[in-house]
Amino acid sequence: MARLDVFSAALRAIGAGRGAAIAAVIGAHGSTPRHLGARMVVADDGEQWGTVGGGKIEQLVATAAREVAQGSAPRVVRQHLVRDLAMCCGGSMEVVLTPAAPSRDVLARLAGSAAPFVLVTPIDGGPLALRPPRDGDPRAHHPIIEGDALVERLGASERTIVFGLGHVAQSLGPLLANLGFLVIVCDDGETGATGERPAWAAELVESFDAAEVERLLGGFTRDDYVLIVTRDHAIDQKLLEALIARDELGYLGMIGSRGKVGRFRKRLEARGLLEGDAGEARWARLRAPIGLDLGAETPEEIAVAIAAELIARRRRGVSAPGDWTYTRDPA
Repeated sequence: MARLDVFSAALRAIGAGRGAAIAAVIGAHGSTPRHLGARMVVADDGEQWGTVGGGKIEQLVATAAREVAQGSAPRVVRQHLVRDLAMCCGGSMEVVLTPAAPSRDVLARLAGSAAPFVLVTPIDGGPLALRPPRDGDPRAHHPIIEGDALVERLGASERTIVFGLGHVAQSLGPLLANLGFLVIVCDDGETGATGERPAWAAELVESFDAAEVERLLGGFTRDDYVLIVTRDHAIDQKLLEALIARDELGYLGMIGSRGKVGRFRKRLEARGLLEGDAGEARWARLRAPIGLDLGAETPEEIAVAIAAELIARRRRGVSAPGDWTYTRDPA
């Protein structure tokens, strides 16, 4: 469950007259199942939404959160996962338990607005607060401890602008939407792919013209993940020519074999689009073939590989999984 869904669950619970507490991870050191900002909500009857990692740590947090939901004072649960709980993870976690009712107005704003904002969670369990973004704030999905509060950017999800509504996109779109991406799909409709907007898409743009799509979307930003997955190599090349120099894009990926990608590079070089160090840097930013190398063949498998790459980009800032670890140590 995404964080905004967790806040909506808390709002529904207190709106129905139930007690609820919000559990938020404010410390994660070493190998831990969840990181800073992970949340769950626990009602006074024990029903819960979201997760802070499962196992004994979640059981302990859920029990304490239920007590807070029933009226006990806010508190912080601090546990070493091996020494205190005999879990194999090896790290330690701190989780603040905040009563939901005093934060009702903030929860309503979280549930009802798509605008970007910064959520401030006091580490002493005080009410949540919202403020506008400002320079120096953490980027989305990378909360920080600042003074006596957990500070994180929420709202205005990263956009995935998917060019093409073929088999891969139809499998990929629902995955990305469930991961919290705002999915915008673009297709010219000549193959009958367009018509009614897919349920998982926030918007359907019936065009393969990159400039027109940019205009309709109000420009491209560093939070945009652009994916070229059309049915036609000529369309792919035209889109790549239009987008390769757009340095403001957060991510640019294209589907295709290594042979196709190599031919495209030669054509871009012939058109003078990859000249000098800037051109080399732009080509290096392109993810093509798109997706982690999982040996994927079917549209469904390819969709998983692409989604996995975008998760790596979101969480690690790079488009590769790196060494497998349960989570990074933010210390």
